[in-house]
Amino acid sequence: MNSNGWNGWISSFAKPVAGLVLLLVLVGSVQGREDIKSDLDGFSQTVKPLLQKYCVDCHGPDKQKGDMRLDEIDPDVVRGRSFDQWEDVREAFNSGEMPPKEKAQPTDAERDLMTRWMDVEFKKVKLHGSTKKRGGVRRLTRYELKYAFEDLLGFPLRNEIDRLPEEGTSIETGLKNNSRMLMISSPHLESYLDVVMTIIERMKEIAVFEPFVTRADIANLDVDPPLKYTSEKKKITPALAKVSRAGSGIVIEKGGYLDLNITSISKCKSQTSLVAKAGSRGGVEVAMGFQRSDVDTRLTFCRMGTIDIAEGDELRDYILESYPEGLTEEFTKGDRPFFLRITNRGAQNLYLESLEYRGNVNMELVNTLIPHDLRESEADWQVRSKIASFVTKAFRRTPTEVELKKYHQVYELHAKEESPALALLSAYKEILCSPKFFYLGLSGNLGGKEDANFKLAERLAFFLWCSVPDETLLKVAVEGVLTQPSELNSQVKRMLKDEKSRRWAERFADQWLQTALLGNVAVDRNYYPKFKDTIKDLMQRETYEAVNDVFRNGSSALNLLKADHVFVNQTLAAFYKLKGVRGEEFQKVAVDEKSQRGGLLTQGTFLIGNSDGMNSHAILRGVWLADVILHDPPPDPPANVPPLDESIPGFNKMTLNQKLFAHRDNEACRSCHRKIDPWGIPFEGFDASGLRRTKVLVVSRASDSPKDQTKGRKKAKKPVFDKSYLEIERKSTLPDGVEVDGIEKLKEYLINHRKRDFAKGLVERILAYGLSRDLDFHDEELVNELVDHFEASGYSVPELIEEIVSSETFSKRK
Repeated sequence: MNSNGWNGWISSFAKPVAGLVLLLVLVGSVQGREDIKSDLDGFSQTVKPLLQKYCVDCHGPDKQKGDMRLDEIDPDVVRGRSFDQWEDVREAFNSGEMPPKEKAQPTDAERDLMTRWMDVEFKKVKLHGSTKKRGGVRRLTRYELKYAFEDLLGFPLRNEIDRLPEEGTSIETGLKNNSRMLMISSPHLESYLDVVMTIIERMKEIAVFEPFVTRADIANLDVDPPLKYTSEKKKITPALAKVSRAGSGIVIEKGGYLDLNITSISKCKSQTSLVAKAGSRGGVEVAMGFQRSDVDTRLTFCRMGTIDIAEGDELRDYILESYPEGLTEEFTKGDRPFFLRITNRGAQNLYLESLEYRGNVNMELVNTLIPHDLRESEADWQVRSKIASFVTKAFRRTPTEVELKKYHQVYELHAKEESPALALLSAYKEILCSPKFFYLGLSGNLGGKEDANFKLAERLAFFLWCSVPDETLLKVAVEGVLTQPSELNSQVKRMLKDEKSRRWAERFADQWLQTALLGNVAVDRNYYPKFKDTIKDLMQRETYEAVNDVFRNGSSALNLLKADHVFVNQTLAAFYKLKGVRGEEFQKVAVDEKSQRGGLLTQGTFLIGNSDGMNSHAILRGVWLADVILHDPPPDPPANVPPLDESIPGFNKMTLNQKLFAHRDNEACRSCHRKIDPWGIPFEGFDASGLRRTKVLVVSRASDSPKDQTKGRKKAKKPVFDKSYLEIERKSTLPDGVEVDGIEKLKEYLINHRKRDFAKGLVERILAYGLSRDLDFHDEELVNELVDHFEASGYSVPELIEEIVSSETFSKRK
């Protein structure tokens, strides 16, 4: 037999043999897994007696603290029903949290026996396979949909996404992008399709609007116009004030204004354009206004925004973009003469050479579709090119010929009755209604290497941008090089520098730090009469800027615990009583320890958010610090928590924290509160409005107004409050016995003693966000490696991101 014959015979024989070998390997693998069994004898002889001796008193038939009962726990860790409980037991035992310090403690030998048995059992589970379903296919979150729509369509959304049901959050991490939480129901699908329809129909409306421009005739402006009056002899407010001529332009003094009459309110995006300069940094407030009627000369305004003016002698172009959604209904539905007013809010004169109002600014949208002036042959090529590009971005991969043909047919069908631009939008609507867009992690029909590159591009984009990949990321995925470590790290650096990564920093901060608490608390004006709700937006921006500096710019994450700087603008700095800050742009401002600012702990976002709006709340602040910052959440309160005891002498004159601490003395509450209250007490130097204080304000009661004796009836009801001030107690003994006095000492303690806990908590949450799932013990080794690298890198989050995306767990979404 010649060599070709032998080769053919070997080849024909090798195929079934190879299949048999593979089958035997698989059978052996499965058989090997079946041989993995829990050490039930070891449990009976070693572990059960220890549980009975040290744990069952609090977790047995009479008491089930933390809803855990250990006298009936299933000893089969590998296949049993109590795996989640064993995870809790292992964590509590290894951390030293259990048994509590005041209870009898196991000897070192007993602790070693228990630890070794649990470690061996958990290694068996890892070999046997996960007992939990891990991350997989999921739908997009509401905020991911919003960003993806805007990136794909190049079009800002209104509040259409708010029609969709709000997603839940993971109990473990508080994150919203957990795959277990993001399935889709029939009602949800109907709502989603309705959202897509609404967005596309509004784009079609805007695409046919006619743009217009209204310009102020600055060169010929009469800066000293005669006064005008109505037929009723009422004075009409002049169209300018504190304005003088200066060469070819005008000078508007501090507080002065100029009005520009406009023909109509823009139905979509508008632009207010200035050419101006100023001797110092300042601001120009832009507002839309109208006179109520010919008889009623009062003016109604709606503020549109502020243009920050730079200091300098050179003229600069400035543009403020606005949308009709920012105006009240009086402006969008009324039909009356409107005018635009610009007001100099700076400290010095403003020189103005040009003022324009551009309405129905839709050319950017039109040009992203099909320009009107294309020939028919050019339009057809453009349509095919745009559909292919849109599908590639929306599906995060190369489209198939069948898909391209399908969506081009949709275009052709609509092009019979619509313009090319509107027909293209109809094709986009069909693409956005596909599960291939609104689901992540769907398997494609591509080859292994190509599919791996596109999947990695998808994961990266929704991790760092909360949206679809851009052309650059898709290009390297097409080339098959994204999975190469050098290219992957290069893309991560590029993506973090891109402004779109602010989305991730802010949305992650919202979920990790629970920033929504700020909006849930109404600051009581009886306690804080000077507080304005608008300051809350600035506080939230302060938090975003601090997180952005760490997550994107690479500043040490320890700055979130204690920093020698804050991020404020002039308004927020004035509220915090920080001097020397000018301008409404947020700036990095140095502070010293006397200010007690710097880091997350003393930001108004969390001081207000963890209060009741009247008084500080040591328990809420303590829970937040333990859970969010130290990733060590206290146990849930028991179901039968007794109410505050109002029979305590002097109850009405006690601060909220004094009432809560009295409640703590109850036996049923003491064990939980000793893990919470010590963390919250050092915050007592700050009130419920986020300001520093030296005494605690107490409003003890309100009484009716006195009667008007002359008329025998009560005056208009106006409550009278009894106010008093009590000394602050900010000294605290922490759970490990260390004493701290005030917030600065607490910050030092966290840096010196708990930074590893903080680092691990942050690493775990970022990893869980990137994987779109909760972590479990399978991830312990990776987490420890990441934490070690995080510490070695000087707590650099950008370097942590590179390590996460380079891991096999992320690249293969394990």
